[in-house]
Amino acid sequence: MNRVWKSFLAVCLCFTPVAIFAQNVDVKKHLPEQLGAYHVAEWLDYEGEALYDYINGGAELYLSYGLKTMVGCKYEGDGLPEITVEIYEMTTSENAYGVYTQSRDKEEDDFGQGSQSYGDFILFWKDRYYVIVRAMKATDESTATLRRIAATIDGAITQTGQKPAIIADLPQKNLVPAGFLYFHHYVWLNAYLFIADYNIVNISDSTDAVLAKYGDADARCYLLIVDYNTAEDAQKAHNQLKEKFAPESDAQRPTIQIEDGTWFTTWTKDDHLYAIFNGATQQQTEDLFHSINN
Repeated sequence: MNRVWKSFLAVCLCFTPVAIFAQNVDVKKHLPEQLGAYHVAEWLDYEGEALYDYINGGAELYLSYGLKTMVGCKYEGDGLPEITVEIYEMTTSENAYGVYTQSRDKEEDDFGQGSQSYGDFILFWKDRYYVIVRAMKATDESTATLRRIAATIDGAITQTGQKPAIIADLPQKNLVPAGFLYFHHYVWLNAYLFIADYNIVNISDSTDAVLAKYGDADARCYLLIVDYNTAEDAQKAHNQLKEKFAPESDAQRPTIQIEDGTWFTTWTKDDHLYAIFNGATQQQTEDLFHSINN
């Protein structure tokens, strides 16, 4: 499980047999007080920055993707592992997908529009919602109950959403399965690879960005794509990135071996910025470059 998931997964449960996406619906009244041998121990309901009261230190993840509300509860039962769920409503389906990419490290399709399951947890995204269902301990009973709850929530969210358009720009050859993040807050730029401790490419709420892993673990490179409002914005970010990593690069020598021995290149196309980091060889870096530009 990736480190972002470990850092931000918190404990809490809820499910509802009816549509849960209308903000003016009192979701709590649809949550069962009793679920088999389980009963509700605590209700949860947070909006925006109030989420800090629930997961101080973890709320930034959801807030950076435009959190609207999180509803849920905790279920307990005598001798049973506590089961938990959180249902996060984001501003757009793209943002719900972005939170999902921060959390999953494999791609499955058991629930929603993309999911990941283990014995003690299930997470998935659908429409504007990112859902976590988790048990404190995996048992046959708790695992079966998790799947029942996830399926119920999946069925309750009757609409589906769109993935961010920028995802389609990722070349599929040598892309690590589930090895990319979608985001529009610069702090997540370093989630896979440290690039800078400041907003070097001017990522904001009005930009879309994806950072993806390519190649085997012992020869891994990273592709960054950022979609800006204008070509001028893309060029400005390109100039800043080039100045930091490869000021000596030019049109005749766009791929440069930098101080740490890895290969780097950056370029723009219309209002998009592209950059390849950590190339193990010049050939690997240029092959990835050509897969985008051919």
